[in-house]
Amino acid sequence: MKEKIWMVLLAAALLLTAGAKVMHHFPGDVAVTRLVQGITPISTGWAQTLSSTAEYPVSLVLVGIVAVVSWRVFGWRAALIALASFAGMWSVGKVLGPIIARPRPSPDLVHVARKLSGYSFPSIFALVYASTVGFLGLLFALKSKGPWRIVVPILCCILLLIGWAARLSLGAHWPSDVFLSYLIALLWAGLLIRFV
Repeated sequence: MKEKIWMVLLAAALLLTAGAKVMHHFPGDVAVTRLVQGITPISTGWAQTLSSTAEYPVSLVLVGIVAVVSWRVFGWRAALIALASFAGMWSVGKVLGPIIARPRPSPDLVHVARKLSGYSFPSIFALVYASTVGFLGLLFALKSKGPWRIVVPILCCILLLIGWAARLSLGAHWPSDVFLSYLIALLWAGLLIRFV
């Protein structure tokens, strides 16, 4: 059953990725972005600060923390797999961006805090966060017992949602860019966690 769910999610990720190549944004992206921008603080300093934690070299601190926690709780193999999760998604982001070449959100449609280079999909921020924070949440959900099995995944989900809101608040990505990037990275993390 788990394999079937994983295969369905993988097929959905592939179809949506193909859709991202031909559509500048998906239906609902503009409305959701405007909604998030309407309820988040007008000052985007918080969003820029959070976003910077996924940039090199700060992202190495993030992956280092995840690797250390993984090692302490689940052993050295989990730490190595945490590093592989991050490295794989960082590479996918750098390769897939120019292939899909989806443009960033237009200031004609939503508020854009500053002009950014690169592409909207995949979101490197989302790939970094889902391959580290998301990896840690999945690892605890699948491999731990007791209250940590619930508490850590909930905290990780909250952080991923805040990251999603930050990227939308800045007008750096469409909602679908971040969620689809999260899905890809979490599928990758789920595959790797089988080897812990």
